[in-house]
Amino acid sequence: MMSASSVSEKSLFLALAQIFLGVSLLGLSSYLALNSGSYLEVLNQNDLNQFHVFGLLVCLSFLSGIFLIAQHVLAQDRVHVDEEFEKAMGY
Repeated sequence: MMSASSVSEKSLFLALAQIFLGVSLLGLSSYLALNSGSYLEVLNQNDLNQFHVFGLLVCLSFLSGIFLIAQHVLAQDRVHVDEEFEKAMGY
């Protein structure tokens, strides 16, 4: 059986890891978008950007970062809403 402190430590670790990954993905997409000229030049020289894969990579990394951070925020809000609901049901 897990103690309450180990569960909260695990939850804190997962929350920090989730936020770190979200911010990292946002940073990656920003870096790629800012330096897209040189990357696209190399990809287009070798016909490696036929399906606009670079743009999709930037968009997917940005959206993944946003979703990871939003998932953490929404999980925190859900706990707060559940507490408020329980409090309201007591009246």
